[in-house]
Amino acid sequence: MRVFGRWTVRHRWWVIGGWVALVAVLLGLSQAAGGAKYQNAFAFPESDSQTAQAIVQRDFPSAAGDVDRIVFHTSQGTVRDAAVRERIQPMLEQVARLPHVVSVASPYAPQSQSISRDGATAFAAVTFDAGAKDLPVSAVGTVVDTAQAASASWLRVELGGQAIAEVESSGPGPLMAIGLGASALVLLLLFGSVSAMAMPLLTVLVALAAGSSVTGLVTHAMTISSATEGIASMIALGVGVDYSLFIVSRFRALLAEGRDPNEAAAGSMNTSGRAVLFAGGIVVLALLVLLLFGVSITSGIAVGSAIEVFFTMAAALTLLPAVLSLLGPRVDSLRVPGRRLGGATTLSPRYRRWAELVRRRRWIAAVGVTVVMLVLSAPILSMRQGNPDAGTDPPHTTTRKAYDLLAAGFGPGFNGPLQLVATLPSHAAEPVVDRLATAIESEPGVASVSVPRTDPGGTTTVLQVVPATSPQAAATGDLVHRLRDTVIPRATADTGVAVHVGGPTAGFIDLSALLAGRLLPFVAVVLAIGFLLLLVVFRSLAIPLTAAVLNLLSIGAALGVVGFVFQHGLTGLPPSPVSFAVPVMMFAIVFGLSTDYQVFLLTRVQEEWHAHRDNTRAVREGMGRVSGIITGAAIIMIAVFGAFALGGQLLFEQIGIGFAVAVALDAFLLRFILVPAVMYILNDRNWTLPRWLNWLPHVHIEAEEPAAAPDEPSPATASDTGIPAQRWNPGAAEPAVPPTWEQ
Repeated sequence: MRVFGRWTVRHRWWVIGGWVALVAVLLGLSQAAGGAKYQNAFAFPESDSQTAQAIVQRDFPSAAGDVDRIVFHTSQGTVRDAAVRERIQPMLEQVARLPHVVSVASPYAPQSQSISRDGATAFAAVTFDAGAKDLPVSAVGTVVDTAQAASASWLRVELGGQAIAEVESSGPGPLMAIGLGASALVLLLLFGSVSAMAMPLLTVLVALAAGSSVTGLVTHAMTISSATEGIASMIALGVGVDYSLFIVSRFRALLAEGRDPNEAAAGSMNTSGRAVLFAGGIVVLALLVLLLFGVSITSGIAVGSAIEVFFTMAAALTLLPAVLSLLGPRVDSLRVPGRRLGGATTLSPRYRRWAELVRRRRWIAAVGVTVVMLVLSAPILSMRQGNPDAGTDPPHTTTRKAYDLLAAGFGPGFNGPLQLVATLPSHAAEPVVDRLATAIESEPGVASVSVPRTDPGGTTTVLQVVPATSPQAAATGDLVHRLRDTVIPRATADTGVAVHVGGPTAGFIDLSALLAGRLLPFVAVVLAIGFLLLLVVFRSLAIPLTAAVLNLLSIGAALGVVGFVFQHGLTGLPPSPVSFAVPVMMFAIVFGLSTDYQVFLLTRVQEEWHAHRDNTRAVREGMGRVSGIITGAAIIMIAVFGAFALGGQLLFEQIGIGFAVAVALDAFLLRFILVPAVMYILNDRNWTLPRWLNWLPHVHIEAEEPAAAPDEPSPATASDTGIPAQRWNPGAAEPAVPPTWEQ
């Protein structure tokens, strides 16, 4: 990394210009391609709901498009009154003529069942010519605007459905601004300088511009959900600021020792740069392991997030040192009044006392923290996964208002009907479906069953089942399983009729079950990768085994907190299940971040061990010298993830709170209590490796590579660096630098 760092410094103007050109080209290509094409679709093989959807698309092409609802409610009289009809009917006719709208089913049509019993609420079903993922946002927005133009002080008009939800999504923009503001504040307090604070933020913004453009281009080649934009930005912002923080801190420390700015920039790359490269690689690898699920929605999130993390890592390793070498001592300019410039790497007396306390009470500390983490993990046993419905949308959204109106007027299950698709051997089998409809209607938890519709060929029949409970309710999931396992087989036995339960509600139930079933193999693969990497880096069995246990504890505790908070509605939103994407995303990301902290921390401890062969001293001094920077990095992560939890969007709230809790527990309970306690208990066994593993390579993450001996060719010469020989002689020994994590 020293050679690469010196090359970056020597060609800094090319590096800076290259990044500017790269971002400009990527932004231009993204715009030329029509911008990002996010698709909130998910496909997974061998599921009952996906089979039902495929049959409908084949035999009922006109009904295969997305169906959304225009809901209206009057506070005066009923929707049948002339004043209401005079405002609603022209609006429905206008919507029916809009682009991409196939039909509008008016509640005033004969035999319509779209008016509530009290007559105050009604809805019109709008059928589009494509699924929500393929509809132009502008076309759906026109439908929303046209419908809501009919509203009045006594008439509410709201819209709901998957296509409408696409328009309602505000994206990560406001959340990004909050996260950047929180990061700036923490960096300002940590560095005490506006210039130093600006460096990580500038690097991250450039990386996000490039990464999001590439992700936008990838959306034209694979299915990537709109949630990816926010999740990827949140992760990249958190890790990107942290990575840049480590390099800037190391650069300032080297400047304080009297190094030339070019030497300091190259030196920070040779130490912190290698740690960032290793840590970023772990996060990218953990994300890409999500591809093993084989589900489009998780694969899209994995690819999008990995792209943006890669660009933040690349910017920190190239653009940042180039800019720092130009700034030099000016990195400490614009100091904050009353704040001391951060960057000290000395062992604080307070940590000495804390380390001694943990050493004396190591068994109590280890057992106590473990018990706390297990208690926090306990809610996992009752955690319910699913897809939170529109009832958990922010109260100001039209989808939430439409949901509430439909639930009040027709029942909560009306927001998530099930679609039963039956394939018939002949017309003679149609009575079987009629008997099935009668049997389903008598089942507990069923509100209503529609009249079956058969295609012209007489081979496929479709009927709609409205549950008595909301789409996200556990009882709705139980009903789906009961229909598939008991009711349908009993009614269709020996008839040749095959019935599949589909619709969005059933689809999300199937997806949750699929991800839950593949979670343990995924966890095993990720833990195995982490174990092997740490085994090579530290040449120890105890450290990777300890890291695996710590990862499980932090992820388990964070998921337990998320399950408890959201299933009990402690955020102010209605109680909801944990989104199916949260456990897998949390495991991938938290595993990467936790492993990062383990590497950042223990590489410094390992260097003290190699220097003194005294485990107690190595733990005390190694951890004491990195405590400040790891605390600052953790606070930044918590601030960024916490900011995303304030956005009012349930998925971001769940992931944001989960990540923030995981980082807080990892940084303040595990790293500063449990890790030193366990290392004190294991003593020299921390650093032992069986003889049969001695063939493993030696990998140094943070220690500076020794300079070339005088009689050896040096990596660079004064002439090819462009730096005066008296200021930078690469062949000469460099000043001794404590290889700490304050980098």
